[in-house]
Amino acid sequence: MGEKTEKLVKTVFGVDNAFVRACERVLDLVVLNLLFLLTCLPVITIGIAKMSLYQVLFDLKRQKRLAIINSYLAAFKKHGKLGLRLGALELVIVGFCVLDLLLVSRLDMAGARLIQVLAMAVLILATILFLYAYPIATRFDLGIKDILKNAFVLAGVHFPWTFLMIGVILLLTTLLYTTSLTFLLGLSLLLLAGFSSLGFGQVWIMEKIFKPYLGTTKSLNGANNE
Repeated sequence: MGEKTEKLVKTVFGVDNAFVRACERVLDLVVLNLLFLLTCLPVITIGIAKMSLYQVLFDLKRQKRLAIINSYLAAFKKHGKLGLRLGALELVIVGFCVLDLLLVSRLDMAGARLIQVLAMAVLILATILFLYAYPIATRFDLGIKDILKNAFVLAGVHFPWTFLMIGVILLLTTLLYTTSLTFLLGLSLLLLAGFSSLGFGQVWIMEKIFKPYLGTTKSLNGANNE
């Protein structure tokens, strides 16, 4: 009985079993989520923070163990210039759409509804584009124009995956605003590990999408000809 108990303890608390690896991964996502939130605080750095988040998540998926803090800080320094430009572009587009929605909602005019629909359509399209743009910017050496062009093409070519990612975002947003309890619970989860966990799921999808363009003579720009 003693030998069986000892084996069980070694199996559960061993340094390289599934349970310990799962706990390490959860801790990694919590730390990564905290770093992401802290580096998003200046707002203007949100693009750099997103690129750094995806960079670490891609690395984390391929490696069992990773120095999260050092890896994130290195990625933040590496992607500073491009991340700043992408983030600024996203903030301008999203901010313009949200401002339109807020202003038009207070107006009683014939074209108000149409403006709301157009602003919402642009907001959804921007969300889709940037869901692809940041992972593309992280994995491929491209300029902003090519990043956005390929994001648009890949979003259309891989529409089922695009629909799934947008569907998850819309579902979580809906659940978040259902009641005060779900809002507080959802907000707590987002602050704890929500962004990194959602990003980790997205990275799994993106690796499937990017696979034909990695490690071959075929560049990502070849997607434009498909």
